[in-house]
Amino acid sequence: MVAARLFLVITLGLVILVCVGCEDTTPDPDERQAVELAVTTYLHALTEAYSSLNVEPIENLAMGAEVQDVRKMLRGLAGTGDRVEARLLSVEFNRLDVFREINATVATTEVWDVTRFDAFNGREKGRNPTSIQDSIIQLRLIDSRWMVTARRVIGQESGPRWKVGQSQSEGSEIQ
Repeated sequence: MVAARLFLVITLGLVILVCVGCEDTTPDPDERQAVELAVTTYLHALTEAYSSLNVEPIENLAMGAEVQDVRKMLRGLAGTGDRVEARLLSVEFNRLDVFREINATVATTEVWDVTRFDAFNGREKGRNPTSIQDSIIQLRLIDSRWMVTARRVIGQESGPRWKVGQSQSEGSEIQ
């Protein structure tokens, strides 16, 4: 009798674990639309943050750790005397998963037009008109709003990098 109860409890526990592990992460159309809008809005705000060297545009769209990561990156740019003006040309959503209705992970391919300027005199230092970045963006639903918790660039490709007028040879890069 004890063995039968133990077997039943173990079996029930395993069934529950299997069911939890088989969660369907496919978002419904409304979730997909909300997450895609949150990601797109965040990426456009990120362009403003880079251009102004200020995290204010993303503060209401991202959680504290992500804001701090961007702030650190902006300080690095300012420390090298650079200001970046970035334009998001396109974003492709390669994968979108929603976990337990409050967490989302999005894989994107983003195409950026990036121009580097000297932060002090405003002179253009270089341009990369086709920077392609593969990113993973994580979000969390807080008070009915999707907030970015982290963004990581996992791959980057580019066309001609950091071309500056005619002063640089065709294949050279400015580091």
